[in-house]
Amino acid sequence: MRPPTARMRAPVAAQAAAGLLFALGAVAPGAAQEFGVYLNCAGRVEAGGKVRASQLDLALRRNSALAMIQRSDILPAGQKLRLEITPQFYTMVFDAPRAGSVIWHDWLRGALLVWNPDLHKLHTIRMSVDRQTAALQGELRDGAGREIGRLQMRCEPRDNDTVAAPKF
Repeated sequence: MRPPTARMRAPVAAQAAAGLLFALGAVAPGAAQEFGVYLNCAGRVEAGGKVRASQLDLALRRNSALAMIQRSDILPAGQKLRLEITPQFYTMVFDAPRAGSVIWHDWLRGALLVWNPDLHKLHTIRMSVDRQTAALQGELRDGAGREIGRLQMRCEPRDNDTVAAPKF
């Protein structure tokens, strides 16, 4: 059998390239990293015997296990959270910004820490949103894992068609 010539290889390469482009074009729209669920939450934070009204708006990407804080008076907007989805809950973990970072310095002057300076010890916030009732429950924990506060909110679910601008 003769080795393939350049003339024989060209159509095969063109067919392979066309097939690859077709496959990428077919996959790209479905693989886009879009936020599909938005939660507008309002409720309260309890810490150190004090109670404060608060709000938290989240955008969730179900296809990449990512949540983002869109707007909040207690957490830094734009921060990403790890998201775990079960049939009953959306569960998220917020890790407090590292001490000395720009976000940390901005957060120190934020409403939550000015309201209750004991929360300077805050290390992690674990939140769960019940997918049936849209109730958000959260625990504020220090570096040793002790609970130093709680979040209780009601969320209003939105999607791309009903969320207010700006959309991601």
